[in-house]
Amino acid sequence: MLNTIVLIRTDNFDKAMVALADLVRYGGMRIRGDPRIVPPALSDWAFEKIVGEKPRKRYRAHVVAQIDLPPAKAIGRLRDIHPPAHIIVIPPESPVHKELLRLWGTFEKLKGFHPPKVKRIEQKVEKEEGEEFY
Repeated sequence: MLNTIVLIRTDNFDKAMVALADLVRYGGMRIRGDPRIVPPALSDWAFEKIVGEKPRKRYRAHVVAQIDLPPAKAIGRLRDIHPPAHIIVIPPESPVHKELLRLWGTFEKLKGFHPPKVKRIEQKVEKEEGEEFY
């Protein structure tokens, strides 16, 4: 099963890291692998394809991350937590998702992001499952 991707658009990478931490801490999402930095033009293209209109605001920081929730559930939780960034959920069956995964290895890793600590029991289950991600 493919992971849902979130596109985070914000003023700086510090805010992007806070938004990612909020997804984990308050949204109950798990970040799979390392979040990546994407070029602004690709971010704008993804925004336009998913939202259906051109972005009105220009941002300096554009980050993508894979999460462990289905798109509808992720959108519902995003509405509840209000992170300090503009976040777009990209469903696995979309052409944007396919393109981002194709280019994933070329994106620079977001340095300095460490997900907030999760409970010991969850970490143990994760190790036992030996989950893989792309």
